[in-house]
Amino acid sequence: MVNPRKAYPIDTGLITLFDRTGRSNLRRALETAVLIELERRRFEIPYIRTPEGYEVDFVARGPNGETELIQVCTDLSDPRTASRELRAPASAARLVPRARQLLLTLTRDGFPAEVPPEVEVQTAYEWALKLP
Repeated sequence: MVNPRKAYPIDTGLITLFDRTGRSNLRRALETAVLIELERRRFEIPYIRTPEGYEVDFVARGPNGETELIQVCTDLSDPRTASRELRAPASAARLVPRARQLLLTLTRDGFPAEVPPEVEVQTAYEWALKLP
């Protein structure tokens, strides 16, 4: 591994122990919830940094050989944020060409108007409630 390790507390209430900036920790809590669900599904879950410097939150490799590039974002209502969050999995897809590209968000509010056809955008709760 060349990427530094990411730390996710199992109890999202502990996030404030790691981040004392006083900023909202909603993004970290959502990422942690996605990580816990991936672990429950028995996925291997590293992350990836592309040669262009973009980071995809999870490269999830399932027990049946399936691979998913999962990007997590709480709010996609700003077009610049949506563009940035869509750019990372598109870049990583060149490194992992058969991977399903998935962008998970907190709510349906602000879903991007234009999404590349190879990217699925859905709420994290809808994704978590689907049976694997």
